[in-house]
Amino acid sequence: MTSSFIKCTLTSVIFLLAKVDGTFLNKYVSSEINQNVQSSYSSRYDAMTQGIHNNDDIRPLKVGQNDTPSDDETVFFFVMFGIGAGFSMLIFIASCTVVLRFLFSRGRLILTNDTPGSLDDAALDEELDARVLQELSPNDQELYFQSKDFVKLNPPLTCDLTLSQSLTIQEKGVQAWEFKPNVACMEQIKVTNKTEINFMQDQQELSVQTNFPIPSENDVYYFETKLYDYPNNEESCSVSIGISTFPYPYFRLPGRQKWSICYDSTGSRRFCDPCPLSIKNGLVAFPKLQRGDVVGCGIRTHSRTIFWTRNGKRLSETKIGGHIRMPKHFKLYPTIGAIGKCKFQVNIGQMGYVFIEANVKRWGFGPLEGSETPPPMYTKFNKDVLLESSDLDPIDLNLRNGDFPPNFHETIATPAQFTDADLDDEDDITLRTIQEDRLGFFKKRLGKGIISRKTSSVSTSTSDLPPVHPPHYNDVLEQEQNEAVSITNQVVRQEGASVSRSMTEHLDTSENETSNF
Repeated sequence: MTSSFIKCTLTSVIFLLAKVDGTFLNKYVSSEINQNVQSSYSSRYDAMTQGIHNNDDIRPLKVGQNDTPSDDETVFFFVMFGIGAGFSMLIFIASCTVVLRFLFSRGRLILTNDTPGSLDDAALDEELDARVLQELSPNDQELYFQSKDFVKLNPPLTCDLTLSQSLTIQEKGVQAWEFKPNVACMEQIKVTNKTEINFMQDQQELSVQTNFPIPSENDVYYFETKLYDYPNNEESCSVSIGISTFPYPYFRLPGRQKWSICYDSTGSRRFCDPCPLSIKNGLVAFPKLQRGDVVGCGIRTHSRTIFWTRNGKRLSETKIGGHIRMPKHFKLYPTIGAIGKCKFQVNIGQMGYVFIEANVKRWGFGPLEGSETPPPMYTKFNKDVLLESSDLDPIDLNLRNGDFPPNFHETIATPAQFTDADLDDEDDITLRTIQEDRLGFFKKRLGKGIISRKTSSVSTSTSDLPPVHPPHYNDVLEQEQNEAVSITNQVVRQEGASVSRSMTEHLDTSENETSNF
């Protein structure tokens, strides 16, 4: 398609040049003929003077007059020819550029819908499955195929953050990020202070991820993980620190499944490969990890390349093929995994990094403080006002009688009365004695109004006893409504009587006036 386009373009350019410059070519041909004719006439004249008459060699030609081109026409011809040649060259260069871009871009065609950039994902998956069946143990094979099913049922997230999540990050800043273990492994993984991770299992692969992905606004983002408590024995504990998509199988270490990369405690860099590694694929590419080491992992958002640091120094990856590039349309999350008991402390920007460049360029996940206002101090009372009374007028307290029990304002002000007998008997009252003597206690109190315990007794009047059926608030409201209705009816009757009295007086006066008339 591109070659035919180039041919058509060149043909049209040549046709235009021939159309424009055809007259000038004819004039140049005529000028050449005129020169030949003049030379033939001169040769004939010389032959006649010498007496040589050879009519076969000398043939006169008819030549038109005024066929020699002028200097202006010659200059114009060369100018047009140069413009046409330059235009043709530009078209040729543009066509070559388009062809080269088309040829080089064909290597990034997506043949399947799984990943960008791979030529045949199905074939690569089949090859990896064959390697797993050949190189891994039955238990590892089962974990691998279980994780594949997990990824199929829970595809990686590609959508942006929701509005509520964005507002949370804006309000809390870097404090919005925290590691949240899966519900199935809450007892095996404990997270304190949002970024302090404690693995408490012995021989099981587990991993934990953050609640929010790595941002993409800045050029670089970076986080560090300190091995706070880690046994140096490789057989008892294994650690993997890296980045993966979300959700990642919680029963697998990062770097073992698709679109995950990690730095193993053995010193290997692992990328989407559960099988044993080779030196070319990252086996022992980095130093081995020990207790107290700080592993840093950074990502460049534009190229999606991953780089590593250890104890504040950048690690080289030239011997194993350079930096790994992650897919651009997936959201990536910090992922920490371990086999065995160990503790980690992750720094995503809430404190200073060991890697100095990250501090200078501010590669943290977010600002230290968000837009959320802190709660007021308990000791600050300069602007507080203590009211001596409520804003409600005491005259209007009758409107709120339904909000309180009957005789509330009278009984609430009654002080408590104690006697020596109460104080002496107070030590003998327990929960068991109350439960055992509850029925008899209330029967005596309600029937006689007297409470006797051992040798001391307290005499109370029946008026102090609580009612058997205390009134309900709704009953009080209904009573008030009935009173209001009765008052309204009484007012209406009084107004009706006054109106009828005035009407009778008016009729009497009118009758007297008519009789007098």
